Amino acid sequence: MLDRPLLIILLSTSLGIIGAVTYAWASWTTETLISVDKRTEVMASQIEYIKSEMEKAYGSVQAIKK
Repeated sequence: MLDRPLLIILLSTSLGIIGAVTYAWASWTTETLISVDKRTEVMASQIEYIKSEMEKAYGSVQAIKK
């Protein structure tokens, strides 16, 4: 008679833990991707700045192709 409520409690607890872990993982992944995207954008703007400064100092800057 006690088996059914115990089963429901264990199932609910398991689903809650799985949900909490999934939410934490999704939240961490989203924050990490946004952070990486922001850093990439900053680096791209810094590279553009360096390129424009080099073009001012040395003329046209071409990429070296291998």
